[in-house]
Amino acid sequence: MSNERHQRLGNAMTITNKVIRLVAAAAAVLSFGHAQAHHSYAAFDRCKPVALEGEINSVEWANPHIVINLRTADVASYRVEWFSVVQLQRAGLAEPLTAGDRVIIVGSAMRDPALKVLSLVTEIRRPSDGWTWNGRPRPVSLECTDG
Repeated sequence: MSNERHQRLGNAMTITNKVIRLVAAAAAVLSFGHAQAHHSYAAFDRCKPVALEGEINSVEWANPHIVINLRTADVASYRVEWFSVVQLQRAGLAEPLTAGDRVIIVGSAMRDPALKVLSLVTEIRRPSDGWTWNGRPRPVSLECTDG
């Protein structure tokens, strides 16, 4: 093999290695960002479901969760994390809630009540027209059982 051909082959391998490293680095960064975008549910008390009643201030139809900003009778503002947009679309729901709707939302509150966040939503009711959404029931956590 000529020295020139050997050098071209070496350059091609170097470029290939750089591309592979760049793709691997980009994949690592993107997967880390996705993993950080979602959270654990350990901060939520699944043993004591909470029902919040109030008026929706806004609904953010975005992933990873649809976020409902709810104002309750005591003028507290709660962040309610519902399912993802894709999950609700697959269930045939297309933005059924809007600002101004009065609703009752059942889910799990954060263990720190000062944070005013509700997630693991299992039910939403809008009494004005009887609309109801029932999510799949969450399994009872082992920490909630006596044995």
